[in-house]
Amino acid sequence: MKILITNDDGVQSKGIEALVKHLYKEHDVVVAAPASQQSAKAHAITVGQRIYIDEYETLKEAYGIEAYGIGGTPADSVKLYLEGILQNDEEKFPDLVISGINDGSNLGTDLIYSGTVGAAKEGFIHNIRSIAVSLSYNPVMTFGEAASELVRKLPELLSVEREEKEYLLNINFPVKLAKDYQWLWAYQGIRNYENAYIPRKDDDGRTYYIVEGNIIDEGNSPISDVVLCNQGNITVTPIRLKVADHKFLSDVAGKAL
Repeated sequence: MKILITNDDGVQSKGIEALVKHLYKEHDVVVAAPASQQSAKAHAITVGQRIYIDEYETLKEAYGIEAYGIGGTPADSVKLYLEGILQNDEEKFPDLVISGINDGSNLGTDLIYSGTVGAAKEGFIHNIRSIAVSLSYNPVMTFGEAASELVRKLPELLSVEREEKEYLLNINFPVKLAKDYQWLWAYQGIRNYENAYIPRKDDDGRTYYIVEGNIIDEGNSPISDVVLCNQGNITVTPIRLKVADHKFLSDVAGKAL
């Protein structure tokens, strides 16, 4: 199977190398990921600016694979590889896109902002099966252990029938696996941040803000990704790209206001 690996932490990240190490012997692996840290870029792409691309020699030499550092966003990395390097030749497209393993969970509301999920969405838009994978901050388990567990489960994940290929998968590993952990389907929950924007002053006295703050995981369903992952399980949430309210539109679409 041909697998494109990407992320939003950058081509040099431990999460990417862990996936490569556990996949390259059995699969045709290619890496196309941002040249630098691009977290929280969601599904943004670069318009009207040059996007430079360089081969990433560290992965190329260590594992004998194609690896590119792309001077753009996570979605740029996937889009440029498919539409630029491969010139939209669908016969050369990968069978699977894996975005990750992200350094930090992408649970609940995080999905809106996640560059990891955005890169997976870009693969999905090109009709390629796509998975976003994240490991919670300050984990007990290593990226290598998470990659090993993912690869073990991958055949089962890919065997799940999808109706008209309408969704991709968002997978989250907890800080520490529970003794009796399970892989669990989960609803997307809610995650907010307390005091997310912190004002500071630079040396010239000019005010600036940085994003910090504590996570607030209150008000979630017991079968949400937030709750189940916090309990030490691995959560799997199907994500659709169609966001229009089809229930509402079923009665009014095409009618005048």
